[in-house]
Amino acid sequence: MSEFRLQPLQIGSLRVEWPVFLAPMAGYTDGAWRSLCLEQGCGAVVTEMVSAQGLVRDHVRTGHYLDTWGEEHPIGAQIYGSDPAAMAAASAKVAETKRFDFLDINAGCPMPKIRNRGDGAGLMRDPAKMAEITRQVKAAVGGALPVTVKTRIGWCADTINVLETTAGVEQAGAEAIFLHGRVASVRHSGPSDWSLIAEVKRARRIPVIGNGGVKTAADVFRMVAETGVDGAMVGRVALGHPWLFRDIRDLAAGREPRLPSVDEVRTAIREHLRREMDLMARRGKKELKLGVELTACLVMRPHLVRYLRSFRGFGALARTLEERVDAATLLGRVDEVLASGRKSTENHIQ
Repeated sequence: MSEFRLQPLQIGSLRVEWPVFLAPMAGYTDGAWRSLCLEQGCGAVVTEMVSAQGLVRDHVRTGHYLDTWGEEHPIGAQIYGSDPAAMAAASAKVAETKRFDFLDINAGCPMPKIRNRGDGAGLMRDPAKMAEITRQVKAAVGGALPVTVKTRIGWCADTINVLETTAGVEQAGAEAIFLHGRVASVRHSGPSDWSLIAEVKRARRIPVIGNGGVKTAADVFRMVAETGVDGAMVGRVALGHPWLFRDIRDLAAGREPRLPSVDEVRTAIREHLRREMDLMARRGKKELKLGVELTACLVMRPHLVRYLRSFRGFGALARTLEERVDAATLLGRVDEVLASGRKSTENHIQ
C-alpha cells in the first residue's frame, strides 16, 4: 500500500482527529493501560465493559471500572446489560460524571457467561431489544454524550444478521457503530470478515469503525482501504505493545515502524505498575484485602505476559506469576527477563 492515510471522524458532537481506537477488553483496558496507549498515539480509548445493573445499584466495585488516570481523552464509557430501563439509568449516571466523551453500548461481548444471559453479543439475537436499548440510552443522556454501539456480524455462522441489527440501532439514534468482523460463537478465532464490514459500511449513514483482524500497523490502513470504514479499532494485538499506536502514526508520517528498545519496555512496565498502584490507592481498605501494592502487582500479571513473552527468560517469570510479591521483587524479576534478550529482533509490527 503506497499511502497510509486516515481522516478525522465526527461522531455526533465529538470530533476524533485520529480514528484509531483501543478496543475495550475486560481485565486489560483500565486507566493505567489506556493512558499509556494514548501517550503512544492512540486516537481514542474505551473503558472495560461496565455492568449497567452494577451502576444502577451503586455497586462500589462496578463504579471503579469508570476510574480514569490523568486526562484521558477522547474516551468512551462502555456499558452492558439487556434491560433497557437499567441501561438507560446507567447511561444517565455515566453522563453525570462528565468524564467521558461518548457512551458505547456493548452488543458484542462473546464470553458465554455474558452472551448466554442475553447481554453483550446476546443482544444480537433480539434486534428489537437492541434497538430499544439504543433508543432509551439515547434519550437518557439527553444529548450530553454521543451514543455508539459495539457489535459483531452475528451470533453464529447460521445467524449473521448484522445488516438488520445495525439498521435498527441507526434508526434508534446511534451515532456510530464499532463492528467486529467475527460471529460471537467463535469469539476471537478465525478470520475477520472484512467484506461484510464493507457491506455494512455501504448500507449505513453513520460512521462505521472496523474491528477484528488487525495484526500489524499496516493492517489498519489496509482495513480502511478495503472496506471504506471510517476508522479502526485495535484490540489484542496492542496488548503488551502500546508502541503499536506509535507505529501506526509513523507509517502515516512516512517513517518505518521500529521495535521498542529494552529500556522502553522497562520504562513502560514500571510506569504501568505505578499507575496501577495510583488507581488502587483510590479504593477503600475493605475492597483491597491484600493492600494497594500487592493488588496492583496481581493486576499486572496478564500484562506482563504480553510485554515479556518474546524474551528468552520469560518462562522463569511465568512460573512465578501466581506468587504474591511486592513491587520491588516483581520489577527485579522483570529486569532479569529483559536482560535475557529477545528471542527474535524481527519487528512484527509492520
